[in-house]
Amino acid sequence: MPRKPRLLLPEATYHVYCRVPRGEFVFDDPREAQASVDATRVVRDLDGWRILAWCLMANHYHLVVKTGTVPLWRSMARLQGSVSRGFNKRKRYLGRLWQSRYRARLVDSQDDFLQVVAYVHLNPVAAGIVDDPLDYVHSGHLEILGRCPPRLIVVHSVIAGFECKSTKHARQAYLDWLSMVAAAKGHERQLRDLPWWAGARHVDEVVPEELCSQAETFDRLSLEEEGPTLELDDFVHRFETESQWTIDEHCSNRRTQELVRGRIELTLLAVGRYGFRSGTIAKLIDKDRSSLTRWLNLGLRLQRDNSAFRHRIDNLDRRIGQIISTMQQ
Repeated sequence: MPRKPRLLLPEATYHVYCRVPRGEFVFDDPREAQASVDATRVVRDLDGWRILAWCLMANHYHLVVKTGTVPLWRSMARLQGSVSRGFNKRKRYLGRLWQSRYRARLVDSQDDFLQVVAYVHLNPVAAGIVDDPLDYVHSGHLEILGRCPPRLIVVHSVIAGFECKSTKHARQAYLDWLSMVAAAKGHERQLRDLPWWAGARHVDEVVPEELCSQAETFDRLSLEEEGPTLELDDFVHRFETESQWTIDEHCSNRRTQELVRGRIELTLLAVGRYGFRSGTIAKLIDKDRSSLTRWLNLGLRLQRDNSAFRHRIDNLDRRIGQIISTMQQ
């Protein structure tokens, strides 16, 4: 039986979680926990996530993320694939790390936002691991309170959700809210009983039915969550067609402003969006990896700060995806 399609909204906030098979304790190993946090940070920076809450338990994780223009399915494929590959390499294992594809649900109200932040950060309390979330290292709680340097959380975005005049008052409001949720035992509810999950018709429904007319996948061709995949040769051919830059031009020693901009676009799409290794792309265009790193960082900065550049990258990505989808039909 085919999997149910998932509808996604761009630039939306989602509660995302996934478990490892058979409840095995994987992330109680500090090395594996840190590797997972590091992988999440990489995806956050590449895809423009704003992480509002997170908690990594021994056998599952919770994330509350606001996506950018990169679709959730692509970011999650990168994240779970990276964590799985790293784990298997370190342990010399083969096979799947995750129990199933991740679950996600849209968080689209202020009340649900406040509840999901509390639910996620009180997860270790609900599990009986600690009595106070301050005693649990692998969550965003300490970051929000300023007790440690930011690891994943965009603190000002969370603080703003409590609508206080100062950061100090907002942090106190956050603590008061967690205490209220804990006293009411709202953090002990099953996932399916949480307000933003309770209305889901099935486990793969990401967006509520009433919003389905607005939902779309990134390539706008199908309702399938998984987007098109492609080999490097196919990507190169489609990039040349759509960008009007040839690989030979990128291999040249010319350094005009326009060509450097084209190299930034190629690097951001190939490495940042389609997941090719930077070493592979560096070899493709006969450049060193340090140049690729510089272009990727410039591309990420432009993607964040320059709406015209972001629009061009999104359109290039969309057209490449559309062409590949058409080829695969």
